[in-house]
Amino acid sequence: LSVKHHRVFAESPSAILELFFLMATQPEIVGIRARTLRLLMLAAKRIDENFRQNAAHRGLFMAIIRAPHRLYEVLRARKRYGVLGQYLPAFGQIIGLMQYDLFHIYTVDTHTLILLRNLQRFGDPKFEETFPIASFIYTRLDRKDIIYLAALFHDIAKGRGGDHSELGAEDANVFCLAHGLTQREANIVSWLTQNHLLMSLTAQKKDISDPDIILEFAQKVGDMVHLNYLFVLTVADINATNPPLWNTWRASLLRQLYNQTRRVLRSGLDNPIDRQS
Repeated sequence: LSVKHHRVFAESPSAILELFFLMATQPEIVGIRARTLRLLMLAAKRIDENFRQNAAHRGLFMAIIRAPHRLYEVLRARKRYGVLGQYLPAFGQIIGLMQYDLFHIYTVDTHTLILLRNLQRFGDPKFEETFPIASFIYTRLDRKDIIYLAALFHDIAKGRGGDHSELGAEDANVFCLAHGLTQREANIVSWLTQNHLLMSLTAQKKDISDPDIILEFAQKVGDMVHLNYLFVLTVADINATNPPLWNTWRASLLRQLYNQTRRVLRSGLDNPIDRQS
C-alpha cells in the first residue's frame, strides 16, 4: 500500500483506518510502503476524541474486527504504528506493561494480541488436532466479533489498581454500545471480560467431581452461549499466557468441566443433580 500524496491522512482522516481495513480484507496486500508508514505514524498522533466519536471511524473499527483475514497481523501493525493505542487509549496504557507473576511471560499488550492470534488459529484446520474441542466450538460461534472484543478488553484494565476484570468489563460495555452492538451483545462481551478467569480457576482449583461445584459453575455461566464463548476464550488465554502451561492435564480438566456443565445446562438448572449418578 502507498499513498498518492503526502496530505492523504490530513485531508481524509478516515484513511488511517481504511488502510488497515484494506489489509484485513485484501489478502494479496503484502505490506505498507516506508513513506506511507512515516506519514501514518505522524497522523496517528492526531487521533483525538473527535476522531473516536466519528460514526464512520467506529464503523471502520468494527469492520476490521469482523474482517476475515489477518486480524492478529493487522492489530499488531496498528499497535506498532501508534494507531490502536491512540484510538483506544485504555489499550495504550497497557503497551509494554510487565506482569510480575509465575505465569505470564509476555507484556499485557503482547499477551492480548497473541490471545487474538490463538482464537483465529482455532479456525485453521492445521490446529484441529492440537485443540479439537476449542476448534469445534469456535467454528460454530455465531458472532466471532464478540469473542474478539472480549479478548481485546480482558486485561485492558491491568495496572490501574482495583479488579482489572471488573474495570475492563465496564470499559467493554461502554465501547460495545458506542460501536453499534446491541445491549445483549455488549452484555456478553462485558460478562466474558469480567469472568475470563472463572473457568480456569474452577477447573484447576476446585473439585469438579463434586456435582455441587458443577451446579454452582453452571449457574454462574447461565446458558450454552456463555459456556461456549468462555471455553474458547479460556483455552486461548492459557496458551497466550505461557504456551508450556497448556498440557494434557489442563486440557482434560477443562474438557471435563465443559462436558459436565453442558449436561447440567441441557437438563435445566432447576433440575436437582443426582449425586449418586
